[in-house]
Amino acid sequence: MSWRLAHVVLLAATVIAVASPGVSEQDAATAYLAGTWVLNPAKSKVPKKVVLDPETLVIKCAGDSIEVATSSGGKQWLQMFIADGKEHTKDVGSGGQLYSKAQWKKSVLFTVVGSRVTGYSMGSFDVLTDKQRWSVSSDGLVLTREIEDPKKILVYDKQPVR
Repeated sequence: MSWRLAHVVLLAATVIAVASPGVSEQDAATAYLAGTWVLNPAKSKVPKKVVLDPETLVIKCAGDSIEVATSSGGKQWLQMFIADGKEHTKDVGSGGQLYSKAQWKKSVLFTVVGSRVTGYSMGSFDVLTDKQRWSVSSDGLVLTREIEDPKKILVYDKQPVR
């Protein structure tokens, strides 16, 4: 191959590489977040006198939608998030409302879940707010879930796909 032809091929490859949409840090984090995670109590940090029950998270991601199915202490529950940075609400009657908000900041997912009461004479106030920060290790094998109040750091190990 002549020098000129090699130069043109290299230039074309560079243009294609720069113009091609790459995988963003958020896209990689979303892909790593999906899967089955088992709580590792030895690596977790919780307040004294708090006993951690075995816990499994099954996380599914599709676009901005994130579904977290939790199993712990013989109970199961499901949380749904839309990671668009907007508050999503659901009326539950008698002036009550449940809300959630999720947003990626680089490779970290921030979530807020809460309940709010609105009354004619008292206005609107939050009854309960749960703020969490979810991050996955660079190798995709460890999920760290930081809960703001009460302060807890829960560490999960990713389970192999069966």
